[in-house]
Amino acid sequence: MKFRTFICMACVLLAAACNKDNTPEQTPDSIEFADSRVTVEGLRNNDVKVRFSATSNWVASVDSDWMTAFPMAGKAGDAEITLIAKSSNVTGEDRECTLTVKSGDAEESITVVQGATDVLLLEKSEIIVSPEGEQVHLKFSSNVSGRMVLYTYTDNVRDWILPVKDANTKAMDSYEYILEVVANPDHDSRSAEFYIEIVNPDNPDETYIASEIITIFQEGIPVDTSTDYSSDGTWKQIHTHTAGAGVPIVLMGDGFADVDIASGYYEKIMQKAMDNLFSEEPMNSLRDYFDVWYVTAVSRNNAFGDGYSTCFGCKFDEEGSSRITGSENTVLTYIYKVPALASMEQLCKTLAIVLLNSSVYAGTTGFGFDGFDEFGLAFCPVVDGPESERFRSVLVHEAIGHGFAKLYDEYAYETYGNISISTMDQVLRLQNNYGWAANVSVYNPDVPWKRMLSDERYALPDAYGEVLGIYEGACTYWTGAWRPTDDSMMRTNRHGFNAPSREAIYKRTMKSAFGKDWEYVYEDFVTFDQTHLPQPSVTSLGVAENNNDFRPLPAPYFAGRSMEGFTF
Repeated sequence: MKFRTFICMACVLLAAACNKDNTPEQTPDSIEFADSRVTVEGLRNNDVKVRFSATSNWVASVDSDWMTAFPMAGKAGDAEITLIAKSSNVTGEDRECTLTVKSGDAEESITVVQGATDVLLLEKSEIIVSPEGEQVHLKFSSNVSGRMVLYTYTDNVRDWILPVKDANTKAMDSYEYILEVVANPDHDSRSAEFYIEIVNPDNPDETYIASEIITIFQEGIPVDTSTDYSSDGTWKQIHTHTAGAGVPIVLMGDGFADVDIASGYYEKIMQKAMDNLFSEEPMNSLRDYFDVWYVTAVSRNNAFGDGYSTCFGCKFDEEGSSRITGSENTVLTYIYKVPALASMEQLCKTLAIVLLNSSVYAGTTGFGFDGFDEFGLAFCPVVDGPESERFRSVLVHEAIGHGFAKLYDEYAYETYGNISISTMDQVLRLQNNYGWAANVSVYNPDVPWKRMLSDERYALPDAYGEVLGIYEGACTYWTGAWRPTDDSMMRTNRHGFNAPSREAIYKRTMKSAFGKDWEYVYEDFVTFDQTHLPQPSVTSLGVAENNNDFRPLPAPYFAGRSMEGFTF
């Protein structure tokens, strides 16, 4: 029995000894990265590959919300993880996070660096301004060195947004442009788009970085609805002639509600408009020949556009155009409310002006209505407000130049090329049949002002430096039409009326003041003209010379038709 027990124990010990010698030891879990630190570029969606090996199945994690990893788990052996930047690094400096991989009992980490990208960060990209206006702070930051420039996509933005403070350039700091948004005189809202660029200080055409679009939106003043029409159709004479029979001008307003009339604003606009009409020579020196009235027109709303109603139904043309349309027959009805003008004889020589209660830059004039002889009709907004230079110059250009003297435009578009046959025919017809369009020519050197060209009294430069001659480009066409001076009131609304235009205004005034029996004498005009030559003023020269936003207004339209439906 003892022997058998011994044998069993010996077998157990032998088996244990055999197992100890033949079973390998278990290898501990481990992770080995190819790199201890990786870098991804600064922009969103940039990525970098991380390679490693793991002895067991593994899982990964990233301790940042701006970086993600794929895949997040795998099997033992060689592996690869792609790290992807979820956002651009706009902090201005490198930033770090940690990638951690666990495999069994093992855990290893590496550092992931995202480089800083060039940034130009806006505090706000949309700014809303009240109708009263205010200072706007365009705050931004950037880590790019260079010269900062503020650009705009919007035309004529300098009419209502003025620079106050420029930004300076440093490395990744906060800066600002300060702009002054003036009060919005209109009921329509307006907006302007800007963007900021950082450019090479030595080469402004080389842009380092640009911002997203910045929009400044200004609300319009509330629209009023009239309830009191008691003053509608009333009239007032604000200037009376003291020479001749009186040349009639009648003013009226569209888009003025009862509150505008009750407050005195309507009358203020009418008075200012009259003063503007006589602000240029020879009108200033011919003022005693004129009668001026205004007729009160109460509109339902003091705003234009869809959903609003105005007395004369004036409408601005499509965006980008400065053309205005309105009811011509309604204008005649309001002229007829003035007893002194309630005859065809007076009406035919009347200059009618509709002033729109809007600061929009626009203007349109028509003449040549069948049976209405010298009648002219100008639609003109209160451009930029009643005290602005552009209101004055646009009104003079449209009402006096086109509507009264029947002058043509002296500006030209290079893209229009040579004058069209139809325009040439129309200019010749106006010149030959009516004596109009005296400031342009479709022939060279046989121009309407050729007599002046040989007159030594017109040989020297005028007070604006303009020299009478023959300059190509007129009637909106680049070639095939000519003008008398390089610049003038009928070209860019500056430098006053040139001599041929002054002559046309003089003729029109005298013909209307003294009737058909009046005969034109060239020497009488020259004597008058040389005594009353235009002189620059702060208004007509200083302000206008700095106006680089001039846009030509639409050419006057020759109606060639009657006022259909109008009867006395």
